[in-house]
Amino acid sequence: MTSYLSIFQTNTMKIISKVLIFVFFGYSFTNVSAVNKGSFAKYKDAKQPTEVRVNDLLMKMTIEEKLGQLNMPALENNDEAMHSDLMKGKISAFCVVRPYPLSVKMRNELQTLAVEKSRLGIPVIFAFDVIHGYKTIFPTPLALSASWDTELAKNTAQIAACEASVSGIDLTFSPMVDVARDPRWGRISEGSGEDVLMNRRFGKAMVEGYQGADLTAKYSMGACVKHFVGYGAAMGGRDYQFTELSERALRETYLPPFQECVNAGAVSIMSAFNDISGLPAAANSFTLDQVLRKEWGFKGFVVSDWKAIDQLKAHGIAETDQQAANAALSAGNDMEMKTQCYNTLAKEVNGKRFSEKIIDEAVKRVLRIKFKLGLFENPYTIEGEESISQLSHENRALARKAARESMVLLKNSDLLPIKENSGRITLLGEWANNKDVIGWWTGNGDKKDVVTVFDGLSQNLPKGVEISFSAEPQTLNSKTVIVCVGESGNMFGENHCRSEITLPWGQTEQIKQLKESGHKVIVVIFNGRPLVLTEIEKYADAILLAWHPGTEAGNALADVLFGITNPSGHVTTTFPKKSGQIPLFYSDRTSGRPGYNSYLDVDAEPLYPFGFGLSYTSFSYSNMVLSKKLISKNESFNVSINVSNTGNVTGKEVVQLYMHQKVATITQTKKKLIDFQKIELKPGETQTVTFMVSPDELAILDKNLKSVIESGDFDIWIGKNSHDEAQHEIVTVK
Repeated sequence: MTSYLSIFQTNTMKIISKVLIFVFFGYSFTNVSAVNKGSFAKYKDAKQPTEVRVNDLLMKMTIEEKLGQLNMPALENNDEAMHSDLMKGKISAFCVVRPYPLSVKMRNELQTLAVEKSRLGIPVIFAFDVIHGYKTIFPTPLALSASWDTELAKNTAQIAACEASVSGIDLTFSPMVDVARDPRWGRISEGSGEDVLMNRRFGKAMVEGYQGADLTAKYSMGACVKHFVGYGAAMGGRDYQFTELSERALRETYLPPFQECVNAGAVSIMSAFNDISGLPAAANSFTLDQVLRKEWGFKGFVVSDWKAIDQLKAHGIAETDQQAANAALSAGNDMEMKTQCYNTLAKEVNGKRFSEKIIDEAVKRVLRIKFKLGLFENPYTIEGEESISQLSHENRALARKAARESMVLLKNSDLLPIKENSGRITLLGEWANNKDVIGWWTGNGDKKDVVTVFDGLSQNLPKGVEISFSAEPQTLNSKTVIVCVGESGNMFGENHCRSEITLPWGQTEQIKQLKESGHKVIVVIFNGRPLVLTEIEKYADAILLAWHPGTEAGNALADVLFGITNPSGHVTTTFPKKSGQIPLFYSDRTSGRPGYNSYLDVDAEPLYPFGFGLSYTSFSYSNMVLSKKLISKNESFNVSINVSNTGNVTGKEVVQLYMHQKVATITQTKKKLIDFQKIELKPGETQTVTFMVSPDELAILDKNLKSVIESGDFDIWIGKNSHDEAQHEIVTVK
């Protein structure tokens, strides 16, 4: 009996054990399936820390899915092949290409394929060139920098982010912070000019405007800062050409604006087309890994410029797609735009010829930003909000303000502003009734929404003033003429470089003829770059730089010409007398023979120096005071000055602070802008403007490229532009 019981118990235990094993493995199989579907995946849980979510998702990915997260094709069509790639997890982001008609509905349909039809449900980023507005177009970035108002720039970026985000855009390829000192280069229009500080401050302001305090907020979008690095120094001002830049030049001039944007929280960086002293920027481990990640601690992702990875073959540092992909990804270029070189790395990894760890790090950086943008929780865009949020009265009002604040008065023989009872004025010239005044990279803007010069002036006329438009100069019937000249929107911008930067199409000759026939000539210039205006200066009674001012062009111009607004713009690039002077910028170094710095046919002085701009009123500077004239290396000090409005109308003045170290172990620039303030004064009003100068402003890079403060004397100037040296003091570092 005992033996039968023992056998029964033994058999029973075996059966129970088999059942338990079946249940266990059945549960395990079900659980694994559930994890694969994402039901219990940590990366789906918004309460988990970002790094936990990133690592959890990475562990679940195949090599093909990882490479998919490094792929940004262009959204130029909407076909079955694309849909298949989305469902296979082979697309990480889209570069939306205008004029392809991306609607919110289409955007959500494509996102649905990625989120609901793919194995892991990773959302896609929709990226677009929102450079100076999306639907409401603001002045070009170079123009906006002439306002010297970073808060204004931030506000325009906020509106651009709002208009773009309701259209389904998650990331903008902006701001461009390439320091640019050659106006032949067409893309000078996209940045803030020749000065390091201006690009730092305006870049930071735009990053903060686009991204806001919370990237998951409804009207925010990520900023991708471009082009890393040195692109603005392209040889001869010709796009895509090489740059010969020392590490000193990089660290003193070209890198600081990017570092400022990284510190401001920019989520992405775009690598540049150019090679840097022999190594292309898209495969440059020094800039992408050593500087950007190791020194600055950048946690976002780097995306190449359009086809730049494939173009490593044309550069001559790669022969095959695999070699190009290896070079770029190994250097720290995480995402490839447009081309498909990175896809070849799957075979390389499987063949143990490329480290999967490098791919993993790049994928982590991309996923981290997708979580930061809130795409996993809110992958879709609400339909129908465009009409409410775009081209609103408030948005147009800001565009009008930005345009008039950016305009620069270069000359005025008491002809402006046009006052009441001035009688008949004739408007003529290529841009008098032309909607092509919104520049290059115009977002999703439409020229039909643009207010022309003729319409703007006609709708804002002072009492006793008549405006007539004439296409034929010989039929003029007024003493005063406003002639609208300049460059079209496709004469500057990417790959639109010019060997001569004079006014095209005989416009200079037209101005000369008008003056010689006895007219009072007001010249309004619509430009995307500094131009040689030496001949215009001779014949014009007044010159106003309008740039390409955007949607509200005509209304903003009326505000300035009729004195509703006093012009307060100051140029952020040097305007040469001749194209042969280029490159010409205020912060160059003095040679050992400073008196020998000219040509046989022209001197080395500009027509209009950096920081130059006139007003309808006048300002005087007096009583410059240093809080300390002898300081230690770790001390700050204040510089103050009295600024007075000595004219008859309220006006704004840009007060500029410059510095130069007289003797140092490394030769220094003749001047360096270290701060500025824009103030508004009523007639007869005086304001004391105070700047605080920190030890950081006194630092230089020594022979080992280490930041140091050396003892000695420092020239300090406060003035109206970079050539104004009337107010000068010396501070000594002991």
